[in-house]
Amino acid sequence: MNNSDANGFRRGAFIRVPGGPGIGKIGEVEGGRLRVDYFESPITTVAHSQWVAAAAALLVLLDREERVWWKSSSGAWNAGRVVHASALEYIVRFPNADYDLPVPVDDLYVRWDRPVRDPVANLAVRGGSTAPFRDARLPMLHSLVRQRGAGAGMSAFLSSSVELYPHQVEAALTVLSDPVQRYLLADEVGLGKTIEAGFVIRQVLLDDPVARVAVVCPAALRRQWLRELQEKFLIGDFPVERLVVTSHETPHKWQAYEGFALVVVDEAHALVQSGPQQSPYRELCALAHSAKRLLLLSATPVTSHYLTNLGLLHLLDPELYGWDQQAEFDQRYAMRSALADSVQSLDPDLNYVIRDSLEDIAKLLPDTDTRFAQLAHAVVALLDDEDELVDASLRDEFSYRVAQVRAHLSETYRIHRRVIRHRREAVLRESSDPEIVGLAYAVRGRTRPTLIPAPAGVAEAGAELVLSWWSQVRDHLDNEAAAGNRAAYGMVLAVLAARATVLRADVVDVLQWRVHADSAAAERAGLSTHEVALLAAAPVVAVERSVLSGLEEGEHSPTREDLRGLVDALLPQMRRLKKSVIFCGPGQLAGHLAHYLHSRFGRLTVAEHTRRREPQAAADALMAWSDATGQAVLVADDSAEDGLNLQVADGVFHLRLPWSANQLEQRLGRVDRYPGVQGSGQDVPAAQFRLADENGSDASFAEAWAALLTEGYQVFDASTSTLQDAIAQSLDGVWAQAFAAGPEGLLAQREEVRQQLRAEQQEIAKMDLLESIHTAGQGLRSVPASLIDAETDWKQFQSALLHYTDRDGGGIGLPHLTRSVAGTPAVQFTVGSAHPLLAPRHWQRVQQRITEDALASGVFNRSAALRHTGTRLFRLGNPLVDLLSEAILNDDLGQSAVFRRVDRHMPRGQEPQPYYGFDFLIEADVATALSCVESSSDAQRALRRQADRILAPFVRRIWVEGGTNRAVTNPAQLAWLNEPYNKSNGDRNYNSARGDEYFGLFGGQEAAATFARGASQAALGFLHQHTNLAATCEEAQQQALQVAAVLNAQCGARRAAGHLVGDTEGLVTDAATLQALAEGLSRPLVHIVAAVCIVRRGLEYVQA
Repeated sequence: MNNSDANGFRRGAFIRVPGGPGIGKIGEVEGGRLRVDYFESPITTVAHSQWVAAAAALLVLLDREERVWWKSSSGAWNAGRVVHASALEYIVRFPNADYDLPVPVDDLYVRWDRPVRDPVANLAVRGGSTAPFRDARLPMLHSLVRQRGAGAGMSAFLSSSVELYPHQVEAALTVLSDPVQRYLLADEVGLGKTIEAGFVIRQVLLDDPVARVAVVCPAALRRQWLRELQEKFLIGDFPVERLVVTSHETPHKWQAYEGFALVVVDEAHALVQSGPQQSPYRELCALAHSAKRLLLLSATPVTSHYLTNLGLLHLLDPELYGWDQQAEFDQRYAMRSALADSVQSLDPDLNYVIRDSLEDIAKLLPDTDTRFAQLAHAVVALLDDEDELVDASLRDEFSYRVAQVRAHLSETYRIHRRVIRHRREAVLRESSDPEIVGLAYAVRGRTRPTLIPAPAGVAEAGAELVLSWWSQVRDHLDNEAAAGNRAAYGMVLAVLAARATVLRADVVDVLQWRVHADSAAAERAGLSTHEVALLAAAPVVAVERSVLSGLEEGEHSPTREDLRGLVDALLPQMRRLKKSVIFCGPGQLAGHLAHYLHSRFGRLTVAEHTRRREPQAAADALMAWSDATGQAVLVADDSAEDGLNLQVADGVFHLRLPWSANQLEQRLGRVDRYPGVQGSGQDVPAAQFRLADENGSDASFAEAWAALLTEGYQVFDASTSTLQDAIAQSLDGVWAQAFAAGPEGLLAQREEVRQQLRAEQQEIAKMDLLESIHTAGQGLRSVPASLIDAETDWKQFQSALLHYTDRDGGGIGLPHLTRSVAGTPAVQFTVGSAHPLLAPRHWQRVQQRITEDALASGVFNRSAALRHTGTRLFRLGNPLVDLLSEAILNDDLGQSAVFRRVDRHMPRGQEPQPYYGFDFLIEADVATALSCVESSSDAQRALRRQADRILAPFVRRIWVEGGTNRAVTNPAQLAWLNEPYNKSNGDRNYNSARGDEYFGLFGGQEAAATFARGASQAALGFLHQHTNLAATCEEAQQQALQVAAVLNAQCGARRAAGHLVGDTEGLVTDAATLQALAEGLSRPLVHIVAAVCIVRRGLEYVQA
């Protein structure tokens, strides 16, 4: 063994190794290798050793103020701070010493960068710590542990500046707890899919410091996405290159984002309207399949439509949902309805019908589903010949077995297990349930529109032209006996009728495209890809050319007088509104109207959101309208009907109505949604107005369609999101009848439509039973409720952080300023120029991450953050809080304290009595479970979160009487011991100057260490034997076993059904892994995270 080598490496020198756990000491030099030893505490002087190549090592001089330990020649341990460093000797300042001491480097130690394992050791170190540091650190530690437990280890929830609504948290929790994070978020309109995706985006960026995220959205929504992510999910906390927001319209750019950690696709259904080899779907497949994680956002339900249905699911799972498997998919879809009927009767309380229900289900399933047969047999085995339980004590077992069957059916035969869909009606109902803990989610609601009579000539502008086209084409088809094509012509009528009000030019342009394939006319009319297909589906007949030939030479744009008359009709209602939206539908009407309003009302904020404007210009106009403090009007074509947040509007004008009730639902959903803080006080529906023909509902197709929307579909009364599938499938028939019978044909369908939708509502309730996700988290504690409960204690979070960072009272001395943000106090920590009482290397990491003080600015009250968009919250997940939490765990400052306290009631002459207090952190032991999945960081993360959700980490304090090692249980005595250190009441630290007095109580420093160690063991024993810890862990184990059963059953169901189970998913659902997790919960890790010795002394000592 050598003490040094030619490169200057010598035994005892401080050294750092790339990737190593901090600063170590050279323990041995052997040729070109070094043994590096890492110091934990005076009890564990070598916590870890590793041999490294000398060429990879770097000699280190400790920074000034670095905390060091010195073992003197007498064997006593002392703690101090570096004043000056050199290769062989350090000048060290010890607490309460009269002068600084030179200490050879061989005799000095510095802690490695790992959490403190045992603060008890410092109870026997001279100058090891002081009580004020402990009093500042402990509340912060308790706060961090509580926040971690509340969010089940996911800090994105608390650190995002949004309200914590249960359905949104649960959706993100489902995604983030899954080792395979590929989901379709299909919440109905207005429920906050963007918020759910935002939680996932922030957590992915927090979890992986090199992760990159791409969001693909319509160009019109790109600015809105950026604003939401910046203001609500604080993406400014991360380097700008880690997030890209791109648009649907630029698929040529998407290749650059392949391989990103997460891809989010908003309005995903819009990109699934073409075949697998056509753009943009081709490029989207490449991007989606390359991404490790994928979120598809679409309020459009998964329907039987080939492209939309299979196309979306293929993006999530190309193996299971190949384009060549449509027949199999259709068969499973058709089976769902019959299965749902039978599944409804699988109620464990109705054991008399269970046997028959299982037999009915068996007839529907393929013979290859042997797992169902096994599970069904296990249920029936618990029943006698009279369908009574063979033993009444088996009721719970029977319920469990029935639940297994239902879970198997749902898992095997649902359309896709990674679809998360919340129904509007269910969310609003649950929010109003007083038994459910959490914030009440509310939307603005809606109301039937007030009719505004259209000026003479305006209503008839295109209506008469549409009636003329219809009558001539219908007569032609009657004469030609071509009735079989009427459904196709009905949809042509629908496209025309939706553009018939106010502006005749849009109807003419539709006909121009239909007859002459005039692409410029199609663009002017705002024809969608779907509408182009509808117009092409019905053959052009000769009379259409005749109709069009008489129109081509005329001028069809509205005159200034027409627009003046229109605006004059709207003006009385517009004047009463602060922010209004005028929906004009597709075509040129919105552009003409916006131009006229600009010219007529120069001081009015008039924003135009149309397809004729560049997406950035439209987004800027929308922002100007939203932020306007005075009256503002937003004039929009159909580009504003999908995805935009317009809930700040207090009035909506409909100049035209879309030809689909689903599209009108999307339009109304822009306003009828969660109002947010911006819309505070807007808890009533926005006023609705519709431009109407005074001649009545049978005067035109547009008026008859408006009547059917209002009285049949009742779309202005309540959301029809749940019914979108049925509405979409019925549209051909509705408009075919309109084509056959004219406007009266639409009016005649009002009652029929109402009945159809009522029947569909019942069918959906049945299907939801089958399609609902059987999550492994059912029966576990509610994370949303835990988050809300934690948020009620925001003042405790504030007190803890400000005390910990204060320069007095034991804080680390991180200065801050309190400034007012619109009347709300905000805290600004000064990071760049500060020198707090942290290990210099820890503080350097903080400064490297917090590159500007704005990142260290924020508030503690969530309500204040919501009122002032873009304001950070000081919670776990905030970059400064996260970095300070590392210091709290890794720096031993404040983890221990020894001091004396006067008890004025202590009898004179009684010997001083030491008491030991230990704060224990209890958390799941996931080490064995993690070792089963060490090849996958995603699987490890999923297991950790699962463990934290089952057994939230918590801190428990135990006091022990020194010498007897009896636990203190007397409430008055506990209150006296738990009082914070108070120097004015006579409390005094056993600092270096008083160390001999303290050690003398035990007979020396080593004896003091032995006393402390014995007390800690006694406290640990009491924790296990005389608290509710055992019961808590037993309950956690049982919950883990239930989760394991569900996960394993689901995985088995998918395998039995021929579904592929990915490697990562298989790791987490492996029986051995889940069993290891359950065992780790029954025997949790118990760490001592703080230790204190208080010596109780009598009053005569002070008087002496």
